[in-house]
Amino acid sequence: MNKLILFFVILTAWAISVPLQAAEVSGKIGYMSGALVAQRPDGTIKVMAPKSEVQEGDMLVTAKDSYAQVLMNDGTRMTLRPNSNLKIETYQFRQDAPKTDSAVFRLLKGGFRTITGLIGKRGNPDAYQLRAATATIGIRGTDFTSRLCATQNCQDDGEMAKTAGPVVEQPKAVGRVMLIEGAMAAKEASGKVRKLTLGSPVFEGDTLQSSAQSHGVVAFRDGGRITLQENSVFKVEAFKYDRAGTQESASLRLLKGGVRVVTGFIGRFNRDTYKFAVAGATIGIRGTGFDAWCNGPCAEGANDFGATSDKPLDGAGVFVWAGEVVLVSPGGSFIVAVNQAAIIARETGKPVPIVTIPPSVTGNTAPRPDSVPVDVDKLFEESSGSGEPGLYVTVHDGQVILAKGDTKIDLGRGETGFTNEQILTRLAATPAFMGGDNKLDNIEKSGGSRSGINQNGCVIGP
Repeated sequence: MNKLILFFVILTAWAISVPLQAAEVSGKIGYMSGALVAQRPDGTIKVMAPKSEVQEGDMLVTAKDSYAQVLMNDGTRMTLRPNSNLKIETYQFRQDAPKTDSAVFRLLKGGFRTITGLIGKRGNPDAYQLRAATATIGIRGTDFTSRLCATQNCQDDGEMAKTAGPVVEQPKAVGRVMLIEGAMAAKEASGKVRKLTLGSPVFEGDTLQSSAQSHGVVAFRDGGRITLQENSVFKVEAFKYDRAGTQESASLRLLKGGVRVVTGFIGRFNRDTYKFAVAGATIGIRGTGFDAWCNGPCAEGANDFGATSDKPLDGAGVFVWAGEVVLVSPGGSFIVAVNQAAIIARETGKPVPIVTIPPSVTGNTAPRPDSVPVDVDKLFEESSGSGEPGLYVTVHDGQVILAKGDTKIDLGRGETGFTNEQILTRLAATPAFMGGDNKLDNIEKSGGSRSGINQNGCVIGP
């Protein structure tokens, strides 16, 4: 008889002789493949099956070649890998009491994939945490995979070689949110919208949107920064930059509202590599700081600069507070020096100076982006993954904060963090052993409703 099965049988027989105390149910087991046991706080052992109840304090243990999905009361779904130990240290959830939410899980061995539920999305955003070794993972409503590797490249896990498939390359963050007040979101090229929080990554192709009474500061890889003002829409059409200088270009567009801009290294040596557009005009930079706005017909996407309006600043305009820019439209161009402003005239479509600049422009209350301290090198610091033992966390959606002592890194969609006793870092690429597990993905994504999982909750396949 397999030693592990014999171990389970002995533990089960012993557990039957020990009376269990009534405990509050925290969730239940969903789909399973193989063997799963739960060690209760009083030391008793329960062999689990689909629909078995899990409780606060349970240590969940999967056997070799075994997978198990845990469905928590708040909607959190966790799919454990083979040879994994996960403890539910704390779990408090009341539908009518968000302020009492608390969920703390501890990964002692192996790994799992999680799609979080209501805890952490309502009430206290720090209510959901995962702990492993010396690190703590703070969750901001997300989908992530975590693995605790005891050996190089997780080779102690025999499942990796059989189930690992190709890993899809994820785009790198071109910017990060450094300050946020109110609500901001990013709309991806696919149309998917994700909420932005402090530390959230910004990707090429993202359209950033701010709500009423909201603003945020985004720092870019080249050291440039923007402040997105309230009720504004701003698109990062293209952004390429590396420290070696082998690629350097940016194409940014203000679609609505206002933005404050400090330019970075892109465009300092070749101005044509930096493009900033607003409606039918472009702003050519000279290594500078400026405010741009797009209101009225401009914000509505109208190309008719002759549209009537009772607001003199409706349209596309710019105010310079450092350096100079050139405002260009099909009707001509105009150089705007420091403390000067210009707008595209509605009657002619030409850029013209604003002789008397309104206090609402000179006294812009949104913070200047250069007023927010940023260590760009550390913000975008990445390490090449060597596959050494330690904790790996890959974010599939949402945001994770990986913390070690007083040091932390923010991880967004497609990013992987790593930590051990010595270091805490963001990896330049996701290791192969962190993705491509077909069994785990099938359980997590389909919940057993698709081919590969039968009605009894067992995964079918090699």
